[in-house]
Amino acid sequence: MIKEFLKYLRDLPKSVYFNYRCLPFVQAKKLPFRVKYDTEFGILDKKSICINGTCKRSMITLGYRGGKFVSAGRGYIGISGGKIIFNGTCNLGEGFGIAVEGGELRFGENFYANRNFLAECQKKISFGDNVLLGWNVSVRDTDGHSVNGKPFIEEIAVKNHVWIASDVTVLKGSVISEGSVIACKSTVCGLKMQEKKCLAGGTPAKIIKNNVEWTE
Repeated sequence: MIKEFLKYLRDLPKSVYFNYRCLPFVQAKKLPFRVKYDTEFGILDKKSICINGTCKRSMITLGYRGGKFVSAGRGYIGISGGKIIFNGTCNLGEGFGIAVEGGELRFGENFYANRNFLAECQKKISFGDNVLLGWNVSVRDTDGHSVNGKPFIEEIAVKNHVWIASDVTVLKGSVISEGSVIACKSTVCGLKMQEKKCLAGGTPAKIIKNNVEWTE
């Protein structure tokens, strides 16, 4: 108990700054974000975060938990000209990296990302409720550069109750259907999954099996 209290005090200055920098005062005073002391900040636009529903202390944790056997560095978050929307409890594990540049990043209720989760958002990335991410998962709605004049930014949607296993990359234009699983070390390149409860895997990822069920 004492050890946890000391950790809370260690993280308090950074948590207070982040809450009051990014949230309206009425939400910030409840300290819904707990931010690990070594998290690095990029540009943080004022009121760039929205929490829908009731705010509770430490309901969203940045830079905590994750598989101890997976190496992780400092967490990072930057929000420039965009917005992050939370719809409930959320944990972004150690070594996370979030860069929102003019886009909208949306997290559903009960979102959990293991160590080294990366998200780059310039248009829109949405996660549904009860989404579980393994370690080293990268989600990017932009290629960063255009090739032969083709569009290089497209929305990503991850529906409810999805498990994305470790070492997966999800790229622009991808839609992962409700109840589905993405296998380890897959690259989802614009796959638009129509049916629910599918297993997809490979590079590029394809549907492997239908009618799968998974539990936490």
